[in-house]
Amino acid sequence: MNDTALRVYVRNPALQRIGQIDDYTSLLCVPRYNAIGAFTLELSADSTKAGLCVEGNGLIIRTGTGDLVDSGPIRTVDWARSESDAGSGKLTVTGVSDTALLAQYTCWPNPAAAIGAQADTVYKISEVKAETAMRALVNLNAGPGALASRKNALLTLAADGTRGPTITRQINQFDSLLTVLTDIADAAGLGIRVVQVGAGLQFQVYAPVDRSGTARFSFGLGNLTDANYTTTPPTCTRALVVAGGQSTPRVCKTYDRTDPLFPALVIEQFVDLTSVDTASVDLTAQMDQAAEEALTSGAGKGSLSISPIDLPLLRYGRDYSVGDTVAAQVRNTWTTDVVREVTLSCTASEGTTVKAAVGSDSGDSAVARIYQYIAQVKRDVGRLKTRKAA
Repeated sequence: MNDTALRVYVRNPALQRIGQIDDYTSLLCVPRYNAIGAFTLELSADSTKAGLCVEGNGLIIRTGTGDLVDSGPIRTVDWARSESDAGSGKLTVTGVSDTALLAQYTCWPNPAAAIGAQADTVYKISEVKAETAMRALVNLNAGPGALASRKNALLTLAADGTRGPTITRQINQFDSLLTVLTDIADAAGLGIRVVQVGAGLQFQVYAPVDRSGTARFSFGLGNLTDANYTTTPPTCTRALVVAGGQSTPRVCKTYDRTDPLFPALVIEQFVDLTSVDTASVDLTAQMDQAAEEALTSGAGKGSLSISPIDLPLLRYGRDYSVGDTVAAQVRNTWTTDVVREVTLSCTASEGTTVKAAVGSDSGDSAVARIYQYIAQVKRDVGRLKTRKAA
């Protein structure tokens, strides 16, 4: 096996390592920042390791030096054989990162109450650090503090580092846990993930590292093979926050943020807080928080895709990773931004190539924008249902 090739290990449902696949033909691994990663592994169906690749098991993917790249459950195992194939065909194994566990749960308005006793319509976060709030959401809805019927026996939480700003907000009933955590983490500038630690899964909040002074990529430095930079206009530069209007008087306020690339562009967006009691002592904090999230989500974005070359002094996984801030030269200007995702393509014999997506959108910007729009529509529909229920 090539020294730069990724190492692939198989775990059983109890997260115990049961073998290594060292004869795969190709591996595509895509770790993502504050999102669900994915992997695709191909190997011969004749391999003596093929029997390890079954749904329910999982993969642990590490660099040649032992650093964790990603881990997660196997979702599908497909078999194919062509007429010209002299062997038994090939297996294509796909899976997702362990962070996908968070997408299996919703945020209950009262996580301590049974489903038939859910009298509240929202879950309220009041004046706590962003990390503390996210840990509480995971703990009460999926972790050790959840109801017995919802508790994931493999899930634990890393110690609370009280990172991030103090936040106040309301969580709409039964919103996706992963979506809520991503919204909070992105606004707070924090990273979230679920990784395997020993024989368990651990929810972690971490502060990404600014490596733009040392992780620098350009054609002149000889560590780039290609680069592509695109921009996307903002979708919100003025947040119209409306609170109350049901049992208490309405309070309306506008928040403006000028886009540096489109300074004359004004795009208004309605931010619905009509389920919030305007007599609340923390009304201003809730409105400010909601406006900040809307303006941040709707800001103009740039997306940079680069294909860096691993050099002895600058390697992925050792010198930078997803979530870190790096620098790349775009035309004649250096730009710095967050590594949103990395695509690692590997064959056991030829080693690993790296392609990084740097910037506010990962992948196809248009697709990402459409996804955000659909997510917003879903949240708005959820709020309508909340008001009707109330």
